[in-house]
Amino acid sequence: MRRNSIVVFLLMTLMMSSLSGCLGLLQAREAIEGLREDVYQVSYPDKVDMAHTFTTITVQPYVNQTSFPVDETVDRIEIYFKVGMSGSDQISCIDEVLTSEFRYVRAEVTTPSGISFWLQDVCEDVTPTVDTFEPDPEFETGDWMLNVEARGWGENTIGAFQDNFIIVITVHRVCQQYPIEPPCDA
Repeated sequence: MRRNSIVVFLLMTLMMSSLSGCLGLLQAREAIEGLREDVYQVSYPDKVDMAHTFTTITVQPYVNQTSFPVDETVDRIEIYFKVGMSGSDQISCIDEVLTSEFRYVRAEVTTPSGISFWLQDVCEDVTPTVDTFEPDPEFETGDWMLNVEARGWGENTIGAFQDNFIIVITVHRVCQQYPIEPPCDA
């Protein structure tokens, strides 16, 4: 019996000495994990913008579109919209004095399935506005489109009379930031 216990003791000693490296690494890893800062949520913005200033004395068309990705990390979409139509406080949408043509800005954001999400159709000054949208319960994932169609005029001699518009879409995303990794928006 004493002989068996000596053999078991020697085997256990041999196994402990050969496995202590693995067990030691496990304990060291757990200790370092405990020292690491906690993971935290970070919100970062992605911006898509479209702006145009008309500089010709005749009414000119402008058509453009751009896409932006929306996924499950998006927690808010903000749309900044501003339009300047020269003389729109005295002249109606149809400029009968100078050109007898219709001046306007039509901007629309559509989801990947083609549903209109946001739409503005104006023919006069629009003071800067910001529309904020939150998921209900979530945004449709995929590539969303900003489509802009506009007609306007201007002059570039003095630069005092120029139709223009600015649209800025800010897509706010949330990600988990780990302390030792590069920032989410990098």
